[in-house]
Amino acid sequence: MEVHQISFAKICILSSNCAEITVNSGVDINLRMVDEIHHFLLSQFKHAFSLLINKTNAYSTQLDALIQFGTLDAIDKIAIFAPNKLAKMSADFSATIPSSAKLNIDVFTERDDALDWITLEE
Repeated sequence: MEVHQISFAKICILSSNCAEITVNSGVDINLRMVDEIHHFLLSQFKHAFSLLINKTNAYSTQLDALIQFGTLDAIDKIAIFAPNKLAKMSADFSATIPSSAKLNIDVFTERDDALDWITLEE
């Protein structure tokens, strides 16, 4: 497993078509940061890939950044690991954003369940 640090998050390459993103605590994700994530992911994956978003840390995402995140066509599935009630509420809201509606997104309270779902039929 390769671990990479970008300016505001840790990205672990879990397989040839799957990565886990853990945003640093206290970050407010903006459009520039989404562009940074997109650029990094596209540099790592040559084909469609899936993401595990690890919401262990508390952070926020600006609405325009949330909308932009879901526009990357290379994303196949997104599993969101939300280990507490606040993280789950945030993840459930994120999954309802119109640009997210076209994505295959599911929210899990157990990381292993999220990994199982995201690697199913890879």
